[in-house]
Amino acid sequence: MAKKKKDRQPAKPEVSTTSTKPAGKTVFESVGNKDSKVYPFTETTPKGFDFKVHKSLKKKDFTADHLFFEFRAIEMDRKAVAFRRQAEEAEKLGSVKDRGRMKRLVKLQDKMAELKQQLEAQIGVDAVKDILKAAEAAEE
Repeated sequence: MAKKKKDRQPAKPEVSTTSTKPAGKTVFESVGNKDSKVYPFTETTPKGFDFKVHKSLKKKDFTADHLFFEFRAIEMDRKAVAFRRQAEEAEKLGSVKDRGRMKRLVKLQDKMAELKQQLEAQIGVDAVKDILKAAEAAEE
């Protein structure tokens, strides 16, 4: 008698049905609403529109081309500011290797300044200066 081979199916890995990705930007609620009196838009930035939350508008969403181009100019100006801020931070923090350490250092310095302000509010400026002088003397 010949033995029959059993059909073996590989075990299926458990896959999470919930997405770990953050929710993306949403479509602005007035876009495509033909019944609305405000669509297509007659202003460069519609009321209630948030660049951080909503997807960018398209040329067909505006009544005139110049409104769309002004909207895009505003959007690009916001992005340019963000890129300049990133460039300044990268210049200040140095190479890729040192960036993580420097970010932590900057956060710690900000936290120390905040704690110093809280301490000054609680016990007074002169007392904080005395404590800092005593700490510096102890280090020497």
